[in-house]
Amino acid sequence: MATLTPKEIQKMEEYYYWVGYKTWIPFPKELNEKLLEVYGEEPVPSWTEQDIYEGSRR
Repeated sequence: MATLTPKEIQKMEEYYYWVGYKTWIPFPKELNEKLLEVYGEEPVPSWTEQDIYEGSRR
């Protein structure tokens, strides 16, 4: 089972920057809060790491 933490959000933001999106800005605070609200706790059924990345990409 996977959950999202603030450290993992930071890693995603850094990834977008280092893969070539140099004009990309960090996620807005509201988005960070929403991602942690949705993916920050163990759900029933459980989230996979792919679910988390797809949800944050959208």
